[in-house]
Order: sequence, then C-alpha cells, then structure tokens
Amino acid sequence: MKRKSRAFFHNPAAVTALLLLLGIILFCILYPFFTSVDYREINFSERLQLPSPKHPLGTDEMGRDMMVRMAWGGRVTLSVAFLSGFIAAAAGTGIGVLCGYAGGRIDSVIMRGMDAIASIPGLLLAIVFDYLLGMGRGNFLFGVAIAGIPPFVRLIRGAVLEISGSAYVEASRALGATPLHVVRKHVIHNVLPMAAIQATTSVADALTTCTILGYIGVGINAPTPEWGALFDNGKYLLRTLPHLSVIPAVMIVVCIICLYLLGNGIRDSLSIGGGEV
Repeated sequence: MKRKSRAFFHNPAAVTALLLLLGIILFCILYPFFTSVDYREINFSERLQLPSPKHPLGTDEMGRDMMVRMAWGGRVTLSVAFLSGFIAAAAGTGIGVLCGYAGGRIDSVIMRGMDAIASIPGLLLAIVFDYLLGMGRGNFLFGVAIAGIPPFVRLIRGAVLEISGSAYVEASRALGATPLHVVRKHVIHNVLPMAAIQATTSVADALTTCTILGYIGVGINAPTPEWGALFDNGKYLLRTLPHLSVIPAVMIVVCIICLYLLGNGIRDSLSIGGGEV
C-alpha cells in the first residue's frame, strides 16, 4: 500500500489535480469568513462593475459581489455533487457486493432493476425527484445519486465475481471461513479502491448534472447562488462583461477535469505491483 501511495504522489497530473481541487474547496469554505459582504446584498449603485480591489470579480446586474457569490455557489454545487456521489458509491458498492457474492435469483432481480434505472436519463431522474420532493431545495441530488448507482453495481459485481473465484478465497473457505468473514476480509478490502476510482467519475457526472439543472433553472432557488445559475445569469452580458459567465464556467470545467485526473491517478497507482490490494 505504501508503494501505491508513493506512486500516486509521484504522478504530477494527479497531485496537481488534488491540490487544485482542495484549493477550490478551501476557497469556497473559507472566503465568506474573510469578508463582511453578504451574497444576498443588493446595491444597484454598484451594479455591473468590472473587477476591482473592492470587488475582485466585479458585481452582477443587481450589484452583488461576484467573489462572495462564487464562494457560496461553490459550497452549494460541490456539496450536492460530493454528497450525491457518496450516496451512489455507498449504495452501489453494497449492492454490487451483494449481487456478486450471493448470485442466483437475488443477483438476477437486482441487476434487472439496475438495467431499468440505467435506462432513465440521469437529468430526467433528477428533475422528477426535485418535483416530487419539493423544487428548488436541492432534492434533485437524490435523483442524481440513484442515477449514479448502476455503474457502481456493475463494476463491483464483476470484481466480486472475479475475487470469489480466486485461490486465496477458495483457501479461506476451505479453512472454514464464514461468508461474512470472506466478504469482510477479502471482498470489501479489494473492491474499495475500485469504488474510489468510480467515485471520482460519479462526482464529476453529478457536478455536470447539477450545473445543467442550475442553468435551466431547476436547481437551487434564488437568491442562493449556484455555479450553473451564475453561468446562466451572466450569459446575457457575454459581449460586455464576459467574466460573469466565464468564471463560473471555468470553475466547473476545472473541477471536472481535476476529478477525472484524480481518478486516473488512483487507477494508475493501484495498478503498480498488481495482485491483491
């Protein structure tokens, strides 16, 4: 494991992505504590200002400070993306282990259900959940999470089927190990790294979906900012004040790229040495 950790930290792209992503997260968490400006504060006398020392990212059409709104918007967008990704990872890993190890009718029934969920576009599922549970309050994250479960189940199920037939698992069974011991000691131990890799993709997909929902006005209710909504608000001023849309778009793209690079780094480091993790 130490060798694999060293391999990850010797991957410049992965380390850069990790540091950049942590920097963005820390900015979103900490910046509001270092300013007295409220993200809801309207000041029409300062509307549509260019970046300045007072307003580092300028102001929007209502005179609200864009730097503060970007930080608060990041809190909302990244929280939804990471929370839905975590739910998908936890549920998908558990279901995948159950399907792969139990097999039989349980496996068949659950996998047919996963196929049904996978056939529904994730964006549509998010909109349905948002409508059913109350629009504008972030309830769409449950739809995003459910849409992210099938890829985890397929990945983990396949890995469990392979692990279950390996020599060390057969030897453990021959020595009298219970199914619970085998799952805890050998199966879970080996599939968690795969789940971590898939989780980065799941969070990136959730971030994309959250952005699209904010852009089409189905995400979080105003005046709470969200990166997709900030991008949408600024699109009408692309000719005169392009930074109002460009900055949220760049932040979204950078986070997504960082997540994919992070996943690639984890995958490459785990491939060092092969064999059991």
